[in-house]
Amino acid sequence: MFFKKLRKKFKRLYITMFKNYIVFMFLMLIVLLGSIGFVILTIGKMISSEEYVKDTQKSFMASKIVKSDYKKIDASKIIASKGWVEILDSNKKVIYVIGSKKDKITSYTEDELLNFMDLAYNNLKSDTSYFYSIAPLNSNRQKFYCVVKVPPKVVTLNVDITPSQDKYIEKAAICILIGIVIIIVFLITSVFLYAYLTTKKVVMPLKKILQGIKKMIEGDYSTRINFNAENEFAEIRDAFNFMAEKIETSREERNRMESLKQQLLSDISHDLKTPLTSIMGYSKALRDDVVSDDEKIKQYLNTIYNKSQRTVSLIENLHEFTKLDNSKFSINKETWDFCEFIRQIVSEYYNEFEEKNFELEISLPDHEIMYEFDNVEMERAISNIVYNILKYNKIGTKAKIELNCDNREIQLVIADDGIGIDENLKKTIFEPFVRGDKSRYTKGGTGLGLSIADKIVQKHGGSLTLEKSEEYKTVFKLKFQF
Repeated sequence: MFFKKLRKKFKRLYITMFKNYIVFMFLMLIVLLGSIGFVILTIGKMISSEEYVKDTQKSFMASKIVKSDYKKIDASKIIASKGWVEILDSNKKVIYVIGSKKDKITSYTEDELLNFMDLAYNNLKSDTSYFYSIAPLNSNRQKFYCVVKVPPKVVTLNVDITPSQDKYIEKAAICILIGIVIIIVFLITSVFLYAYLTTKKVVMPLKKILQGIKKMIEGDYSTRINFNAENEFAEIRDAFNFMAEKIETSREERNRMESLKQQLLSDISHDLKTPLTSIMGYSKALRDDVVSDDEKIKQYLNTIYNKSQRTVSLIENLHEFTKLDNSKFSINKETWDFCEFIRQIVSEYYNEFEEKNFELEISLPDHEIMYEFDNVEMERAISNIVYNILKYNKIGTKAKIELNCDNREIQLVIADDGIGIDENLKKTIFEPFVRGDKSRYTKGGTGLGLSIADKIVQKHGGSLTLEKSEEYKTVFKLKFQF
């Protein structure tokens, strides 16, 4: 339960967007570091290449700095590296020095110069003390030699810090530009991806909700929306579906009530028309002296009286039904012994049970069951059910009236094993003008008895249901809380 609540908490929209933002920033950091690493690695490989080393060492090569006027030779970088330049005449004697000479050599032999030449002309060479390079030059038709000497350790350090040539600057700039382009491309891609994922979390649920609302506006109240989203949208989804279900149920109930109203009016007119037509026919026959026999006249008068009674009964039941259907109508409750109350009702109908030779089983508690109810209305409700058992069932039917009280709930069971109720009518048996038998008019019932009983029970906060039983075909169960 705890983990479920925790997971629900972390499924909030702002948490999801924050997590997306963290992932986005993490990816950006990785790409930024990767791009910087790429640039550094590329530049590192470039400056460690043999070509770059050779190019950076050109400033220390005699062939690159030599001039016919040796006094104008630019040896600033060599001097800055604590090296110097020597100019030798044709006899290999030092005649001119640029910079501060560190050794005491004043002349060289032919073999020494040849050795310099054999160690790869124009390349930087070294002995145990110095890096050196040699190149010949001609000045005023005289032959001279330019010798460059630089301490090895100083050369290595200064080579690393010596500014690169233009082409290497260009290569470095291209590498940096590639890194920047990679960052920009990934940044744009990440922004679009982040925006897509974020809007997907918001726009998709909103579209679903909007589609549902449009369908509801068009009158499709069966519409339900279904999507997986964060809690905020999930709550809106559930609220929308709950609202749609309520509206659909209300609409169906309204349509059902409208249909019921139409059916009610039709049934009332039919049930009133039938006895009134008979009354009019028989009274007209008596008025016009169509019948002269005293026995026939008496028979006609009895028929008129019985039809009038049926009409009055229908009007009274209709009045009772209308009264109970009014939400402003309130019942007059008083505290009575419910067990004694049922006993009195059973005693009133006992003779009728005897006359029809019913096998009646009565089970009532010996103790009092004090309950607050309207005894007039409650008697009408229970009498309607008992009356139906006596009226519609054959002689010798087995019936049961049982009263129980458990856990502050009263249960009254009225059952019989008579003709039963058609399966198609069980769901609507408590609606007005519905009769348990298929013959609508042969028994003379109004079809309002069970509907009135159901409304009276509901007014008391109870329930009246039609139950199933192996022993009895028809089982009415009344439940009351107290």
